[in-house]
Amino acid sequence: MLPSLLRKFHAFSRRLVVRVVLIALLAFLALGLAKLGARLIPREIEPFIGGDAVDNILSVIANSMLTVTTFSLTVMAAAHRMVSTSWTPRAHQMLLQDTTTHTVLATFVGAYLYALSAIILRDLEIFAGPGLIVLFGMTLLVVLLIVVAIIRWISHLEMLGSLINTAQRIQDSTRAALALRADAPCLGAHPLDPEAVPEGAGVLRAADSGYVQTIYQDRLQQAAEGCDGRIWLLHPVGAHVHRGDALARYEGEEKAMEEAIAANVVLGSLRNFDQDPGFGLTCLSEIAVRALSPGVNDPGTALDMLHRIARVLMAVEGPFTAPQEAQHDRLWLPALATEAMTHETLAPILSDGADRQELARPIDQTLRALARHEDPGIAQAARALQSACKS
Repeated sequence: MLPSLLRKFHAFSRRLVVRVVLIALLAFLALGLAKLGARLIPREIEPFIGGDAVDNILSVIANSMLTVTTFSLTVMAAAHRMVSTSWTPRAHQMLLQDTTTHTVLATFVGAYLYALSAIILRDLEIFAGPGLIVLFGMTLLVVLLIVVAIIRWISHLEMLGSLINTAQRIQDSTRAALALRADAPCLGAHPLDPEAVPEGAGVLRAADSGYVQTIYQDRLQQAAEGCDGRIWLLHPVGAHVHRGDALARYEGEEKAMEEAIAANVVLGSLRNFDQDPGFGLTCLSEIAVRALSPGVNDPGTALDMLHRIARVLMAVEGPFTAPQEAQHDRLWLPALATEAMTHETLAPILSDGADRQELARPIDQTLRALARHEDPGIAQAARALQSACKS
């Protein structure tokens, strides 16, 4: 239960609007604390801070932050379009999870709302006397946060939308997802054997078409335990399911089990990186294939992507085998198909690049290295691709 809640919270927190709303609420909270803190200020120091000093700073913040926010949004949108058109449209999802951009934009919006609200409260004479001193101190703190955000934004803009930054972020995310699946190829469940599913098990069909984006296996285990049932999921994360296809088989109370499966097997129009390492490898492969197209003709980028794919696959040691004792003993899932994943990743690059002189040797070296991989699926795919290149 707790791991699924943390995963949902983490996914929710990576949305731009969430950070904007949270920091906007912090801006209003800061004004409330400034008003409460006015009671602690001695009357003797009131003359040291005049209303004009506070009003001028608030006016500068309100005028500048709206402009800076608009400019930053324009830069972000341009970077997203460039990544989608220059590298691969699937990489756009990685930029949507750029927490640095989200935090900086949220800081600008929060500072603007803070200044605008403070100006309104000043006109209503809510902040006067000792309250001006606290408001002045809080405003200086907001200015400091703005300076930090601008420095962070300038540093981030140096690489935002670039091929190096985009590919590195895809590589890191894919490597993390592959490490997760190496430890739990079936996400902690039993490996699925379609022939072993009881004939009398109930069938839940997909209510809509889409990709299997996420499986909350611990919640499914909890639901199965509550109904004294079992669940067989028929499609792995990343698979596309059409409406009406059998999504899962189950034993147990029909309504409760179907509701649990529908709620915890998330279908969507796009794949994501969290539990699906094949998606990240596909993105790197698509960047390489586009670089090899006659219109781009950039074998150096294709070579870089080939090496990144090899680094991701070679970073995980040992075979992708499920442990004998499943953590979720009432759940069966398809294991990660490493052979198919490796073939689908490398075959398009080899199809366009194996005949190119500058890529022939690196491709051969990569396949030789992967053929020695401890996972039999990855090794078998590499040997098959080696044979295909020689024939």
